[in-house]
Amino acid sequence: MKVTFHGVRGSFPVSRPEYADYGGNTSCVEIDTGTATIIIDAGTGIRRAGKELMARGVDEIHLLITHTHWDHIQGLPHFAPLQEPQVTIHLYSLAHNDHQLQEAIAGQQESCFFPLALADSKASLTFTGLEDGESFAIGDTRVCCRRLNHPGVAGGYRLEQNGDAMAYISDVDYCTDLLLGDGMATTDAAQGRRRLQELRDGVRDLAHRTGLMVFDTFFLPEDYEPDWGHSRPGDALQVGRDAEAEIIALFHHKPHRTDADVDALLDRYRNGAGVASLIAARERLQLTL
Repeated sequence: MKVTFHGVRGSFPVSRPEYADYGGNTSCVEIDTGTATIIIDAGTGIRRAGKELMARGVDEIHLLITHTHWDHIQGLPHFAPLQEPQVTIHLYSLAHNDHQLQEAIAGQQESCFFPLALADSKASLTFTGLEDGESFAIGDTRVCCRRLNHPGVAGGYRLEQNGDAMAYISDVDYCTDLLLGDGMATTDAAQGRRRLQELRDGVRDLAHRTGLMVFDTFFLPEDYEPDWGHSRPGDALQVGRDAEAEIIALFHHKPHRTDADVDALLDRYRNGAGVASLIAARERLQLTL
């Protein structure tokens, strides 16, 4: 599996010289398995990804959406393969009781927001709703989706191929005692604790003995907000150690975190990290598993 980062920011894109090294686009990661092209999330980074896919002649794309908060779908209207009639795009996300993925995606391309409707796309589109814990195949790659503790309905993904594995765990608060998200209400405190433990177990299942774990580190301890649904570098390290991940990639950088800030963050957490490798995701970074 060859992993390419096209967007690594959270919340909204940024564009200033002090963000140039790590990049200012929102979440988008491409995985080339050799037999299939998989993209996770459609933040603004997917615009460049789409142009590169078209230059390579890719005509089938599998797009895994973690959730439909805007920083994870806002680049999709500008995804060049949508307007290519020879292209098939398969879109997946956790199922939502109140709306379907297709409805959410189409909503941001209504005429009051964007001049070209999703229904006018020339590519062939398929939509699949997933259940928590569901596993399915894309070519010779096994994909598993697990629910994450985050407002709305958010999921993380694990990809396995020929004994290699990676996890993409963005937009999650791993350590909070709050249950976040639609349908998370419980009848009593004991049930709530059990549900929180199930969510944490799901995160560790995704990350278990992966060659690469991409993990949400939007917050630092000093600016942490307990109800936003985001984690800190210490949370990523805890998961990585427990799950025996080889490489931890800090991801979903806070918009105003400059290149110097990210470098300082790495220096701060690399000492005594207790993991094989700690890196910060940056645009155009490529890793081969």
